Amino acid sequence: MSVFDSLQYPKIIYETESKLNGKIRVVEVGKTRKLLTNNVLQSISETSPSCPKVFLGKAAELIMREVPNAKRILMLGLGGGTVASILSKKLPEAQIVSVEFDPIMIDIAKKYFGLDSIKNLRVIEADALRVVVEPEEFDLTPSSFDALFVDIFIGDQYPDLGKTGNFIAAIKRLVSPGGLIVFNRIYTEEHQEDVNNFVNQVEEFLGDTKSEVVAGYTNSDNILVYGRV
Repeated sequence: MSVFDSLQYPKIIYETESKLNGKIRVVEVGKTRKLLTNNVLQSISETSPSCPKVFLGKAAELIMREVPNAKRILMLGLGGGTVASILSKKLPEAQIVSVEFDPIMIDIAKKYFGLDSIKNLRVIEADALRVVVEPEEFDLTPSSFDALFVDIFIGDQYPDLGKTGNFIAAIKRLVSPGGLIVFNRIYTEEHQEDVNNFVNQVEEFLGDTKSEVVAGYTNSDNILVYGRV
């Protein structure tokens, strides 16, 4: 038996182009299914052995650690629904709202990542930046969420408006006093200066701001920036 007989190679099971996110692929290797946009990881199957190690698993772990009794969670950005799936199982009493702008992403999450099987999840198809400015238009109540996770990449780029003080102030109004806000940012070398400036800005709005770097593969680190309202 050759050592190569036990190797498992990635298989592309779906591929498409999105006007919003660029090239999208669903890749499967062994027990792991990944959603990639422009070769950047967006989601991973919640049952994958790798899930707890990547930023998606770490984000869910952080929310459960910091707000173990969360009853309402808002997520800006859906991907394949990895974080929502984990939180739904670990916090079964929590109501989760996820906002996703790209209908192609929602379709992929349903077909390849079991989105429809996630309990207590409401998906809003809309621009997250509009939702936080006009929450009442989407039946969302200010100061009603215990935790908010911001993962609003367009392809592999973080939108400029998502870095502004106006945006941070708007999402802060959606979270109850003492609630948690978590931002995911790509933290590779070319992004680090921008992200470091972003962290400094977040510190002006949130109390006791902290960050955790999550090592990825092939220099694809992420950083989770979080603080209290």
